[in-house]
Amino acid sequence: MSKITRMIFVRHGESQGNLERHFYGNFDKGLTDLGRAQANAAGEYILENYKLDKAYASDLGRAYETGTIIAAKQGLSPIPYVGVREIYAGIWEDMHFDEIAVVHEKEYSVWKTDIYNARPNEGEPVKDLCLRVRDAVWAIAEKNIGKTVLVATHATPIRSLVCEWNHVGYECMKDFPWVMNASVSVIDYDIEAHTVTPVVIGEAGFMGEMKTTLPKNV
Repeated sequence: MSKITRMIFVRHGESQGNLERHFYGNFDKGLTDLGRAQANAAGEYILENYKLDKAYASDLGRAYETGTIIAAKQGLSPIPYVGVREIYAGIWEDMHFDEIAVVHEKEYSVWKTDIYNARPNEGEPVKDLCLRVRDAVWAIAEKNIGKTVLVATHATPIRSLVCEWNHVGYECMKDFPWVMNASVSVIDYDIEAHTVTPVVIGEAGFMGEMKTTLPKNV
């Protein structure tokens, strides 16, 4: 039996926070109509290329709805999984990015230039998020050996995971861009060797003109 778990990571579709340029960590509002269309496109892409055995999603609405749209195309419902939640952003929650840059200039400068060492004011340190997400993902992989699993999650968790997928330390997070809304990353987790092999990272071509990105000052 294969000791590899194929993990398909999807960042949630465009959220209300993305549209309004607000920092949504654990602040919980759902997808926009465009975000639902993006999730639908991701679901069609995955359906055409991969057979899902199980689905997981962050319990926050925007990721859970994304996971639900994708998983439903293959007759599944996502299991809510707190470990792959977005960062808790403390008093940055639901603040406009421009406001954070002014009111919390010093801390936000670290976020933009050296994210691994950043911590939103009164929020979760990025270093802690890296370990939380790593442990959650490996736990999912170990529960699903030989299967293909969807994980619907968020931008910061995926950015931290990209370091592991590229076999570099988390301090290199600053060197990797944010993935797009509803983009797809496919990674093989070898449980026996405890290694990861990327198949594709941040695929978004299937969205065409529906692509959206985070603002440049994030």
